[in-house]
Amino acid sequence: MWTRDIAKDIKERRISGIIFQHEVNPPHNRPEDLARAKEMLAQALGEEWVTDDPVILIGYSRDQGPLPAQYPHLVVMPSSTEEVAEVYRVANECKVDVIPMGTGLTTMGLHIPLYGGIIMDLRRMDKVLEVDGENMYMVIQPGVNYLVAQIEAQKVKCRVLNPSTAATAGVISNHAFCNINTLASKYGFGIDNIIDMTMVMPDGTILKTGPSAYGAVKAHVPGPGPDMASLFRYAFGQYGTVTEMTLRLYPEAEHIYQIFPAYEKDDLECVINVLYKVANENLTLELAHMQNSFFGIFVGATNKQASALAGSFPRNNLFTIFSGATEEEAKLKAEVIQRVITEIDPEWEFLPVDAMEDLVGDLRSVNLERWQKYFNVTVRVMRVRGSFLIGALIGHLDNFLQAERRMRVETTNQAGHTEDPLPPDDASTYLQPYHMGRSAYMEYDLYSNQGDKDDNMRMFMTYMRAMMAGILGEGLVLACGAIPLNKGMPVPLPEGMPNLDDVLPIVMPNSAAFTDAYVAFKKAVDPNNIAARRWDYQTGLCKKLTL
Repeated sequence: MWTRDIAKDIKERRISGIIFQHEVNPPHNRPEDLARAKEMLAQALGEEWVTDDPVILIGYSRDQGPLPAQYPHLVVMPSSTEEVAEVYRVANECKVDVIPMGTGLTTMGLHIPLYGGIIMDLRRMDKVLEVDGENMYMVIQPGVNYLVAQIEAQKVKCRVLNPSTAATAGVISNHAFCNINTLASKYGFGIDNIIDMTMVMPDGTILKTGPSAYGAVKAHVPGPGPDMASLFRYAFGQYGTVTEMTLRLYPEAEHIYQIFPAYEKDDLECVINVLYKVANENLTLELAHMQNSFFGIFVGATNKQASALAGSFPRNNLFTIFSGATEEEAKLKAEVIQRVITEIDPEWEFLPVDAMEDLVGDLRSVNLERWQKYFNVTVRVMRVRGSFLIGALIGHLDNFLQAERRMRVETTNQAGHTEDPLPPDDASTYLQPYHMGRSAYMEYDLYSNQGDKDDNMRMFMTYMRAMMAGILGEGLVLACGAIPLNKGMPVPLPEGMPNLDDVLPIVMPNSAAFTDAYVAFKKAVDPNNIAARRWDYQTGLCKKLTL
């Protein structure tokens, strides 16, 4: 009896229930229009693939990140390009917003609707449509994850460019988002390896880009004329939904050899010099830099293991893998790079495999061969504190030294410090050269405990402060589509002061022209503003303050 009384008391004390009205005088997603849309979609897709059940909606209201829940009004699961087009047709007729969702693995709130509407879950579209090992490409649907794609690629002795995310992450959404990977120095990011796409535009039109648009072989170089595929990078559903993508594959190396360059000094300037020189030599198949905290979180299965590993590894570590037609060729490349590194600073050490095994000590769950396969074949990131905030910045390697220093000062000022092996202000810095070092990517990750509201809020504010220091203070570029995500953001400044649209061009001079093109194209292809609506066409402003 007493448990029932407690449950009743909690229910009566509850301040608010599920929020279904997300704005004043909503132009879209009105109750009567939602009811009509649900009925029409049930006829088009089948009743079992359309729902407004709150028990199901709550599962779509948030992701693995720290952002608060926002509830959709409907969830639908189409099974084909034609059904996706039908969803958009109904949404336009009923004035209901639509946001697509791939496999749902995100920590940035990218599929969480700001104003409700329809979440279009694409996980039924999970087929690998074609794999061509001779021409080295693969055609996939949005429900295909990296584990499935890698398995199919390996059957034809190829591999997919894997990012440092979980194996269950969606390939299409990650490639279109950016896809940072350890092969980026040689092959570029995922966005550089999209051959063509089939896309449903916000008005329901089906568009093909690249070679598939004119019947050429998938491996054909795009052209003649401009390649439309670039328009949809970082669009986050605001230009429609990709339902098929052709991506480049790369040959599986016959022989690989790995060395473990380690640098105990907390001297990022030397690390950056080494990274640039090694990337410029172009002998590594895979290249990345990780600090000890990053290694601990990758390898350890628990907080305790991660803390122990972070304390035992050198401060700075390079992930270097070499390939060759023979084992001798792969080892020779490693020897050349080893000489290159020691010429810059002879205090670099090169840990043999047995030394690495000693570092992990008695942690039987750690197997270096298995870990390497996790990292560069099946992909795996263990975020042991519960969640993480990914700081994704692009610039030249030389720019990262001062930026990282400044960001760390701001991080400690905001989050504070402890003497724990993984203190709250010890962000994991991960440097990834891009195209032989011409530019680079810096990941600056902060970790939060979703079960602790104080820690969650503290680390979120710390993240915002550190990122602003890197972007506004040091001129780095946000590597996650700053314009589509932040267009019209209502920054709390006094009336008459510049808004975010005015501030961004100061630190990103090219952003003004990009914003103008983005806005014009968005209005042209989505006249009713139903595709992942964030900002208002009349005012140019977003009604919500969000990340």
